[in-house]
Amino acid sequence: MSRNTLERVLWQLSVERAAKQKFREAPREFLSRFALSEDEVEMVVGFDVAGLQQAGVNPMLTMGFWQELSLSRDMTQYKVLLGATDQDTAGFSAALKG
Repeated sequence: MSRNTLERVLWQLSVERAAKQKFREAPREFLSRFALSEDEVEMVVGFDVAGLQQAGVNPMLTMGFWQELSLSRDMTQYKVLLGATDQDTAGFSAALKG
């Protein structure tokens, strides 16, 4: 896994307006210019925030990516994807626990 490349991709998608637009229009085409494996492309396109964090991506980048580009942008759903249980959803964490 190329953690540094994944982090660069998510940073661009979180802060650069043109990158966000290109990703929204054609996500795979946007990602094709980066040296990512097919599994990494799938994690980004599928908003697999848990997989990205398990690959070593900074939790603040996965959270920013989720908030900027996911269809739901729902932080409760984000936390569920990270494995939060019902009692965990009241608190906040950008990262995987345990």
